[in-house]
Amino acid sequence: MTLPKQIVRAYLWQEIQRLAFSPSSSTDQATWVRTFHRSLKDFWEIGIYSSHPNRKGGVLSGIIDHPGIGISFDYSIVSASRYNGTFLYTPAGSNGLMWSHNVDDRYFVFPVQDFLTLYNQRNPVIEQFAQDNLDDELSEVVDSLICHPRAHQHIELPIDEHEIRIGGGIDNPFLFLFHLRYQLCAGKDRRKKERDRLCELFTKSIKSKADNISSGELFEIH
Repeated sequence: MTLPKQIVRAYLWQEIQRLAFSPSSSTDQATWVRTFHRSLKDFWEIGIYSSHPNRKGGVLSGIIDHPGIGISFDYSIVSASRYNGTFLYTPAGSNGLMWSHNVDDRYFVFPVQDFLTLYNQRNPVIEQFAQDNLDDELSEVVDSLICHPRAHQHIELPIDEHEIRIGGGIDNPFLFLFHLRYQLCAGKDRRKKERDRLCELFTKSIKSKADNISSGELFEIH
């Protein structure tokens, strides 16, 4: 059965999030976030490790500094569907910028997974992916999830970096953090290499029917 391209992409969209950005237990979530912090020093080439994240009252939080761009970012994750992230830019002699991204699960969002479950085609989609060459479909999904979301914001002033695209509507906190890791990477060659690596990693994991992708493999830390 040949499925419509949009249906295939929808399942790949959900499958990538399930594999890489859905740590379930509190221990898995803490490990994922710690690995995220550790990865930034080399990936951003900033020469310093980010401060360790912490958990208090069940809330995971952390502060990330990017001295190369001059941005600080702090976040707090209440649950997999409720979190907050705040950007801070305060150069000398300026009033600076503070911008907050909030996800509040008390409000309705289109239930994509419920409709995919009703369609009941996840296994055929994965089987088709294993049989056919769907690299183009996967790369489109990786771009839309991480590299170039359809809905995004640019900071025009005081930072003129058009290549930084802050995705709007990302309600998964772990996907949002990973997306920022990619967006705040300054080197074009490094960004391209990372995009290619992610496409290869997700392809391999889906074809092999992996249960999940470990944080170490996702961030290349072993």
